[in-house]
Amino acid sequence: MAHFTVHTKDDLCFVDGTPSNNLAKSHSFEGKIKAFVLSQDGKKLAWIASGQVSVAEAPSWTIVGSLKHPRAQELCFSPQGSYLAIWDSYVKTADQSQLQPNLNVYDVSGKKLLKAFFQQSQVNWKPQWTNDETIFARNVSNEIHFYEANDLQNISIKKILPKVRSFSLSPSTKTHHVTFFVPSVKGAPAYVHLYRYPDFQESSSALANKSFFKGDTVETLWNKQSTACLLLTAAEIDKSGTSYYGEQMLFYLNVRGHSERITFSKKGNIHSVCWCPSGQEFFAVYGTMPSHATLFNHKCEVVAEFGTGARNTVLVNPVGNIVLVGGFGNISARYEMWDIKTGKVLGETECPDTTHVNWSPCGQYILTATCSPRLRVNNGYKLWHYTAVLMREGFHDELYAATWIPDPTAAKPFTISTAPVTGITSSVAVASKQKYVPPSQRGAKGPPGANVTLEKKFLSQVDVPPPKPEAPLSKSAIKNKKKKEAARKKRDEEGEKEWVRGQTVGGGENSDYSKKENSDYSKIKSAADDFDLTGDPEKDKKIKKIRRKLIAIAKLKLEQENGKPMVKTQIEKIATEDKLIEELKELAVSITPGDKNDKEQTVTSTPDDLNDKEQTVTSTPDDLNHDVDDTK
Repeated sequence: MAHFTVHTKDDLCFVDGTPSNNLAKSHSFEGKIKAFVLSQDGKKLAWIASGQVSVAEAPSWTIVGSLKHPRAQELCFSPQGSYLAIWDSYVKTADQSQLQPNLNVYDVSGKKLLKAFFQQSQVNWKPQWTNDETIFARNVSNEIHFYEANDLQNISIKKILPKVRSFSLSPSTKTHHVTFFVPSVKGAPAYVHLYRYPDFQESSSALANKSFFKGDTVETLWNKQSTACLLLTAAEIDKSGTSYYGEQMLFYLNVRGHSERITFSKKGNIHSVCWCPSGQEFFAVYGTMPSHATLFNHKCEVVAEFGTGARNTVLVNPVGNIVLVGGFGNISARYEMWDIKTGKVLGETECPDTTHVNWSPCGQYILTATCSPRLRVNNGYKLWHYTAVLMREGFHDELYAATWIPDPTAAKPFTISTAPVTGITSSVAVASKQKYVPPSQRGAKGPPGANVTLEKKFLSQVDVPPPKPEAPLSKSAIKNKKKKEAARKKRDEEGEKEWVRGQTVGGGENSDYSKKENSDYSKIKSAADDFDLTGDPEKDKKIKKIRRKLIAIAKLKLEQENGKPMVKTQIEKIATEDKLIEELKELAVSITPGDKNDKEQTVTSTPDDLNDKEQTVTSTPDDLNHDVDDTK
């Protein structure tokens, strides 16, 4: 029967992993547990609590031993659970001669310490074993030390490699292989060497080599058969500026000496890589969102595409017939289940706030969890069928981990069924997908969130490039600009005459009307002409405005005298004439009678003379008509 562990702030317990509603704990270990680890065969459990490390064995899960380790931080089992490595936090003392080793390796069955090492850094602290537990290896400064697993007092082989950062021992049981990684240093390329153990004393004996630039870290992923590995490289800084995660590359190496870089159809990060259990094919999720999910064969050729979407995770079940592709963590938690053989979707659903996901050992169920401290709300786990149907769920105030207990014998082939599966509905409230509406906009007409004014204002600013700085004007352009400004100013000052000139256009039956109109206009406008501009821009602006109003009133009076009916607003406007003249007196400087007489001239010149200055019309209608004819 499959079980999974649930680690909370109060205990560590085992829960039945079948789709039943049995939430009873089969086993429980009380206390504030700092960390725990399961062996790869699922038969041993170790945890840190109250300053000591305890070990329990299946199937009864009784405690078989405890060790005092007040500073214990990390645990690691060998593949078969025969050995346990404990890493304590490294503490420096005033007297350096009294330093204590902080990496301890124990024989679990014999309950004895095999060896204690100094391991200051918590990065790459874990030692490595082969699956048959015959070889033990660990990283030391510029060296990799290899031991016989049952004799850690004597180094069997030492590989000296300057600047070596990491290594990876294949999980095989017969022929063993190992990779060494040296990062880029001072412009030199980074490289990875693949050797057969123990034939790696000479560089010429390497089975495969791969060198590359922009490589600061490497994650080595071996296939189940240990015949090939994938190298996921990453640069700490992406100088191209396309990503703040660093530039990534994926390489393929096998024990036959073949090495190749995998090329992708879309640029962007490599989010997730996963081998199929057969060891002949692998999946990759890559590219900018929406990312691609692609299946490659051992020749690095594309076998099939599995759609696009917001994804950053790919996991193949232990049987190798179903693949999970989805987005978790900082991406919208939505996943899809695909039949690898047919390329069809078996089910898809959303699982909000998911931080952890893994397949059951039998390959038919998925366990998702929302864990603290990544998220401190809705902590709990959910059990799903491979058709994306929710089977059961459980919640806790603080959940630190939820993971399956390994069982290598549970992965047995099964026939994929598309028949409906009875499930349950999650009790977690689904977040509303409705757009947020600010309080000031609530209750307004239109759909929720609609604000026509703000929307138009926003849309008017979308994709509008900033104004380009104006180029300096040339001398001729400046001169033309000044001429245009002077002409515009002149037109404004003489705009009052346009109405007069318009009334003189024509002749014939309208000539008598023009004579009367011009005569009356001269009388009405004389009050405005008695005042000159002051030279003060603000006052002159007001004077021009009042003059325009007086001219408009003069026009209305003439229309009134000719029998045109006036509306109320026009009559009220005519009544403001005296008030406007008084305002004009307060603003302007009165003109002396001599100056005024100098300005009064008979219009007998050409149209150009008419535009030179403001003039009082005192000429005869025939002369005016003659002037207008000249302008045509």
